[in-house]
Amino acid sequence: MNTFLHQPRLAADDLFSALRTLLPQRQPVRSTTTAGVEVMSLLVAADKVRDIWGEWRGRHGETGWWPFVSTMTPEGLTSGGRLSEGVDAAVLESMVAEVVCQDHDARAASILLADFLWTTDPAYLDEGEFEEWLDEYDPDRLAHRLGPAITEPLPGVFRWVPEEPNTYYWRDQWWLHFVPARGGYEVPVMLPGLISTGNNPTHYLPPADDAALLRRWHEQWGAELFYASGPYLELVVDQPPLDPRSAAQAAAELRGYCDDTVDESQITGDGMARSTVWSLWWD
Repeated sequence: MNTFLHQPRLAADDLFSALRTLLPQRQPVRSTTTAGVEVMSLLVAADKVRDIWGEWRGRHGETGWWPFVSTMTPEGLTSGGRLSEGVDAAVLESMVAEVVCQDHDARAASILLADFLWTTDPAYLDEGEFEEWLDEYDPDRLAHRLGPAITEPLPGVFRWVPEEPNTYYWRDQWWLHFVPARGGYEVPVMLPGLISTGNNPTHYLPPADDAALLRRWHEQWGAELFYASGPYLELVVDQPPLDPRSAAQAAAELRGYCDDTVDESQITGDGMARSTVWSLWWD
């Protein structure tokens, strides 16, 4: 039977065995969603989780399993609740087929346009305010307000998986989950509801929208899914945009995706968009 679901190169049993030897003092957990997605999970000490994630991210081509960090437990990912409600094997197959076949660049553009239209309802804005919003969403206009090109990416700041024990979000250990996926951009589809993109039902994005933007950012700037847990998302970005036009494009798209975090595109275009970590959250 043909399927759009990703078939990993490394068998689940072999991955489980590899994780058992990775940290012998911590046993991995094996679980399955109601749609049949198998998830491997390992509790990792805070001072090791980024390095281990980086190692297994680098091995994704040979394993076919994408790693990501989360505060969500294996049971929280796979046992009922919002991640699996109404999603059986047939629904999952349809969702993955949509993601595989969609024009992700066009869909990403439509997300930006939809957010712009949603936030600029003409019933509540006068002409001057509309022009101000264009300055925030139009990359060509925004680029003229950004600083000049830089030669090296700005150092990223991990907000949700911080390095310092005295920071607010510090934890001694984190869950590292492995999901069979073509890339990190497919994880929100394999685990729908993993990313909560807002509390307004008229502006809640479906997993295919998450996948479209994450895939575009992966192809454009090497952005990879690192951390996901409800309204919190963090991407590691290998080649962030350094020139004003590209940084403006990234900042506008980040705004369209998460205007709770990106409420000033200029600040993001000169800052986070040009850095190696994109840290987002939805209110």
